[in-house]
Amino acid sequence: MGVHAAFIDFRKAFDLVDHNILLNKLAAMNINKPFWLWIKSFLSGRVQQVNLNGTLSSIATCPAGVPQRSVISPILFNIYIDDLEDALPEQLKVSTNKYADDCTQHQIVSVDSNSNLQQSINEVNNWEVLNKMAINAKKTKDMWISFTDAITEPPRLRIGNELIERVNAFKLLGVSFQNNLKWNAHVEEITRKANKRLYHLRECRKSQLPAEVGIITYQSKIRPILEYASPVWAGLPNYLRDEIERVQSRSLRILGLEKDYLPPLNERREEATSREVDRFMNDPHHPCRSVLPKLINNQYNLRNIDRNRNISFFSGTERHKHSFSGRACKYV
Repeated sequence: MGVHAAFIDFRKAFDLVDHNILLNKLAAMNINKPFWLWIKSFLSGRVQQVNLNGTLSSIATCPAGVPQRSVISPILFNIYIDDLEDALPEQLKVSTNKYADDCTQHQIVSVDSNSNLQQSINEVNNWEVLNKMAINAKKTKDMWISFTDAITEPPRLRIGNELIERVNAFKLLGVSFQNNLKWNAHVEEITRKANKRLYHLRECRKSQLPAEVGIITYQSKIRPILEYASPVWAGLPNYLRDEIERVQSRSLRILGLEKDYLPPLNERREEATSREVDRFMNDPHHPCRSVLPKLINNQYNLRNIDRNRNISFFSGTERHKHSFSGRACKYV
């Protein structure tokens, strides 16, 4: 089995939202008329002007786009692209995930099937033409993930006449994914970024501030970098765990504190994973529930196994054992 994924980038996505198309989509949602008129007024009559070295251009109207840094703009953009999945035939069996202007498509390809991602990209291309959007072919990437030679690697994707680059790693929503499902690239990125911020701690020590100030600085400016989205990638081999732990040890050493002054980051990642599992297990509609076996409601006594508890399913590889689904079972 393999996974074929495409990371689609829309060119100037927020700037190309057509006002008339957006208003028509809002009307189709049956929103009340006063709110529809308010949105129309919010988008209409906007102008733009360029300042270049003190010289102003002429004023031009804005027939498209939603205002940047407005609270409602991301919502309007989500409404604008909400019908993207409707353009994809169900028989293609391609899943689409959207977050703001990031759009990812993927298909699980079995041994006896072929990738339909090119057909899906063609449908997305047709949708963006109808909706006056534009796909940035140079920034759009595709990735093939497979650990068997039984499935032929699909050909590279195309948008029109442009060939899409196939990559071995891609940064999606702040997390670097690799086609070998390892986390070396992500750990390298976060430790590099965190090490650059150690100067904050050196300045605290240099200014002879209390150690508590340095700890607050570490916890607010450095540790969040090392823990962002950690439930996803927490199943690390020891050498990568040590790479991350060294950043915390170095931080405490700069502040003149013992390395065990704070709990190990690995323990915090485990706690974060447990909280995340609890969160989606309490939501019956959460998509992550599908990665776990169904709850077993035993009507008889199993000596050393709690009733109403999942039994961890077998992991055939270390890769699956340390994945989110493999680790999540023990917290259910």
